[in-house]
Amino acid sequence: MQIPLITSLIHYFKVVYSYTGRKLYILLLLFLFGGLSESIGISMLLPILSIDRGVSGQGQYAKTIYNFLESIGTNLSLFLLIILFLIAFLFKGAFVFLQKTLASYIRCSLIKDIRIDLCNKYKGMKYSYYTNTSIGYLNNIITTETNRGVAALNRYIVVIGSLIFILIYIFFAAVINYKLTFVVVFLSLILFALMRSISRLARKLSLLVSDTNAQVQSLLIQTIYSFKYLKATDSFTHIFKRLFREINRNFIYQFKSNMLTFIPSSIIEPISILFISGIVLYYVGFRAKSIAEILVLVIFFYKAFSYVFRFQSDWQKFNASLGGLEVMGKANQILNNNVEKVGIRQINAFNKAIELRKVNFSYGSKQVFFDVNLAIQKNKSIGIVGESGAGKTTLFDIITGLLTPQSGKICIDGIDYLELELSSLRSIIGYVTQEPVIFNDTISNNISFWECDSQEDICKKRIKDAAILANCDRFINESEMGYETIIGDKGVKLAGGQRQRIAIARELFKEPEIMIFDEATSSLDTESEQLIHQSINSLKGVRTIVIIAHRLSTVKNCDYIYVLKEGMVMEKGTFDELCRDIDSLFYSMYQKQNLLSVKNVI
Repeated sequence: MQIPLITSLIHYFKVVYSYTGRKLYILLLLFLFGGLSESIGISMLLPILSIDRGVSGQGQYAKTIYNFLESIGTNLSLFLLIILFLIAFLFKGAFVFLQKTLASYIRCSLIKDIRIDLCNKYKGMKYSYYTNTSIGYLNNIITTETNRGVAALNRYIVVIGSLIFILIYIFFAAVINYKLTFVVVFLSLILFALMRSISRLARKLSLLVSDTNAQVQSLLIQTIYSFKYLKATDSFTHIFKRLFREINRNFIYQFKSNMLTFIPSSIIEPISILFISGIVLYYVGFRAKSIAEILVLVIFFYKAFSYVFRFQSDWQKFNASLGGLEVMGKANQILNNNVEKVGIRQINAFNKAIELRKVNFSYGSKQVFFDVNLAIQKNKSIGIVGESGAGKTTLFDIITGLLTPQSGKICIDGIDYLELELSSLRSIIGYVTQEPVIFNDTISNNISFWECDSQEDICKKRIKDAAILANCDRFINESEMGYETIIGDKGVKLAGGQRQRIAIARELFKEPEIMIFDEATSSLDTESEQLIHQSINSLKGVRTIVIIAHRLSTVKNCDYIYVLKEGMVMEKGTFDELCRDIDSLFYSMYQKQNLLSVKNVI
């Protein structure tokens, strides 16, 4: 069932008000004052055009203006009437300027505020929601749909402004000739009703435009991220087939939506001129009415017609961009429902241990952790090993609070994670992954993570110290511009081992108490691996280290090792203890990886 126009206007007024607040009322007052000023100015044309006929020869409306001016002691003259006419339009111009300025401020500030709000909501959303949501969708909301949503809000404000002007013009026209005004309003309503079906179709197309925008964004991001592989294997054809299909769908929906918005604007002038010509012909040609009175009425009707069709056109455009507003609203609702639950207790230091007690975790109906018990002591190095799919990375997600176990308990220094303000926990953790996180900026900014100005001496020293500790100072100095070298998206200008060492330097720069290495050396050459081992070994006894790996050489020097298999801790102990048990899973992995001489390798 189609919602009536009035109901829609009221509903979206509440929506717009929720974004703009009281500024909306100020804007509407400026519309009102601008419309009144213009209408008063137009009304002054009636006594100006018929001043030679004297007061007795005027219509009732002109007589009212004359009587008002005489009552305030003003001598009636053409000069005075023209001055009042000009003053009215000067006021109108001032109100229009203020209205457009405020509207522009609202529009720009809304885009800024909504984007900042969405960024903060992205920061606070559950990790589990992030993993199940398309990056293209999240990117599309904050880039494309925010603009479309704010455009819809702006269109709605223009719609309400048009409605205010229409009511003012009709009021002044009715004062001059209410019968004729009634006929014109009736005909306008019929025309408006005939065009309602266009608005319904425009709204449907708008939602389709939003959907295809998200699909295009998602495929574009995947294409750009996978550029090297696609280029090297000449595989663009397959992904472009999908991408171009979505681009074509987006083009079709966008074109149809634009075509619908052109319909009202293209018929405004012909219909307005037809109505006005009929009015002039009837009243002047057949009824012998005063041309001055009809001229002023014609101006009011022309203005009213223009705003009626502008109202329809802007309502059409509002519906055409409504998809962005609805996607924005839906996204806000979903993000609000997927806010990460956190406690209020702050943790500023790590003093004793992180403990997992009988932890169970499931992805949906698939359980991946079974009664896991594990302890990470302060300033100890802990190895977590197991084959692919054993649950090693899930363990990291639980340790950092990204995932919450369905049962069991995880504590740091005896404090339950559920009581923690998790950002305080994560601030003491450094994390290095198999695929290092690198930004398209200078090496120095990648290390400092923009925490300080890399041009300042104190900041430079901290950056250099971290780079030396991560064994990357040498190759940085050999780079074209040293620490100020731009390294490209995802560090494309660097080798894999260099990217990894810069990622380690960044974590060392922030001086975390706990360092987690998640398969940090699994895809590196021997030299790079040895350099990173040196960096890790230099932290022993100074930092708490957790090394997640499937290559046992990586955990050789760890103080304690946990062996995972299918989500369970199967074995635990030191490297030597586990190697001595020839029936153990660890020993089996040891043999498979040909590490019988590993003691002499590292």
